[in-house]
Amino acid sequence: MKIKFFSYCIAVILIISAQICPAEVVDRVLAIVNDDIVLLSDLTEALDLLKNQLEQSGTSDIEQRVILANQRPKALDQLINEKLTNQQARRLGITVNDTEVDMAVERIMAINQFSEQELIRLLKQDGMTLKDYRAQLKEQLLQQQIVNREVKSKIVITDADIKAYYEAHKDQYIGQVKYHLRHLLMKSNGTNETDRVRERMAALYQRLTAGAAFEDLARDYSHSATAETGGDLGVFESRVLAAPIRQALDGLNAGQFTPVLETEQGFQIFYVQEVINTGGKTLQEATEEIHDQLFAEMVDRKFQTWLKGLRDRAHVKVMD
Repeated sequence: MKIKFFSYCIAVILIISAQICPAEVVDRVLAIVNDDIVLLSDLTEALDLLKNQLEQSGTSDIEQRVILANQRPKALDQLINEKLTNQQARRLGITVNDTEVDMAVERIMAINQFSEQELIRLLKQDGMTLKDYRAQLKEQLLQQQIVNREVKSKIVITDADIKAYYEAHKDQYIGQVKYHLRHLLMKSNGTNETDRVRERMAALYQRLTAGAAFEDLARDYSHSATAETGGDLGVFESRVLAAPIRQALDGLNAGQFTPVLETEQGFQIFYVQEVINTGGKTLQEATEEIHDQLFAEMVDRKFQTWLKGLRDRAHVKVMD
């Protein structure tokens, strides 16, 4: 009887084991980073957020698999880098406490103007809990602190750096002139007609100088598709105009017009409806903006160099 009962117990255990084992996910080591390891579960968790976002955006299953497969090595590399920076943070005694995480959460809620309940709801849509989010924030704050100490504190932007950047990107700071233009176009059908068209345009130019309304003459005589609107071409930046037209417009104010120009389209007169000046910036006015731009570029560059140094000195073995 005891033997039968014992056999029955073993049978039950085997049945239960058979039911559990197929569903059980075996975790494994993907990378060794000095004394730390990166697990398959770490990578899965890192990719879950992207997977949830793809699902919510309506991305097909096939596209999801392709995107996730492409992101997998990048995500693993990022996890290795996080291990390295965390190890360096421990060596330097850099830590992040719960109070700092609390403040970060409150700051995020204040900026986005939502309550803790709304935050929890939004996180749930991305497949995250508040606990997961706090852990993620803690990681980000730790990374930020170590970047501040190891990278940002060692960056110096000089006045010479700022001036050199300004000179190299002057087109961004000199400001642009835009013209709202009308035109009157007359085309010639051949060489024999060119002189006659030129004379007609000269006569129209004289009428304009005598005070005739440009819009009226454009409606009555222009061969352009814009004739019905009084030759209205819209607004153009000076730099996109052909050089002869740009030169003819240079110095003109609203209400003035160019001489007769011989162009590829035919003979034209351009009328300035409006001159729009977009404000430029002097070196002094642009200094703060340029400083921030250079600083951001240098932080990224220096951080990559610093990270490479950590990796070169570390024992990193990728198993996957």
